[in-house]
Amino acid sequence: MNVVPSILLRSAAIVGSVAMVCGVCVMPSNAQGLENLVLFENFDGSGALLNTLESHSQVRVAEGEGVDGGNALEVTYEGNDSGSTGIVRMHPLDARMSEATLCYDVKFPAEFQFVRGGKLHGLAPADRVTGGADRRPDGWSARVNFSGNDSVRTYVYDQGEGRTYGVSQNPDNDFTFTRDQYHAISLHITLNDPDEANGSVHIYVDGEPTVRHDNLRIRGMDGEETLIQSVHVSTFHGGNGPSWAPVDEDGDYTTVYAYFDNFAVYEGKAVREAPVTPEQAAEKVAATR
Repeated sequence: MNVVPSILLRSAAIVGSVAMVCGVCVMPSNAQGLENLVLFENFDGSGALLNTLESHSQVRVAEGEGVDGGNALEVTYEGNDSGSTGIVRMHPLDARMSEATLCYDVKFPAEFQFVRGGKLHGLAPADRVTGGADRRPDGWSARVNFSGNDSVRTYVYDQGEGRTYGVSQNPDNDFTFTRDQYHAISLHITLNDPDEANGSVHIYVDGEPTVRHDNLRIRGMDGEETLIQSVHVSTFHGGNGPSWAPVDEDGDYTTVYAYFDNFAVYEGKAVREAPVTPEQAAEKVAATR
């Protein structure tokens, strides 16, 4: 991971500042300072994440579709017998973490169909478990799902015995996506102690706590390979059948699109309260070079 210049670290510390509570100095645990930033990419230029994704046939950089008119990553969802096409790629990080937050901004156009739901991006260890594969003590994955009621839920491949697919937790509130508007997603993951069910996966939307999935045994063993170290770029409809697919008024499979901007990974908890402005993005891009 690139080393952040010391002057930026000092500035971030000043901006994040400390709160005085009953005479005790407390550093905010969810501050999005530059010192805990592992990755940031907004698709307005070259970058490692874009290099991982740009060869995929279902994605392109869309000019003017990003937050405040910048670039965005456009994903194409073509309806099919299992739900839809989309994208599944793993992007390695230059960090190994027991607690981390993935943030990104997402916009669903008016024509997008949530149908019965599908996958959105998450985090993973060195070797993820997904797709109904057998559980392994060194493998897991944790993603956001979009749901059939235009909301979100968790989707976690943990160490639960006898399970084929991931486990989910529904929202604690009545959040629904507003079409043609960017929303800020924050996925905060805390890994468990290997023999304990004390892990958690929490989703925040626009800074508001939306889903709390607690008491999870996410990994089944200790070791560097089980730590958070990959962005699981994963979005498609499904499910595993045609009832998950977007269709037109005649019932035939159709194609819809969604837009993603400002991917970031932070070590620890770092909740994004609103989509990232171009000015904020420029600062974060500079800090990760």
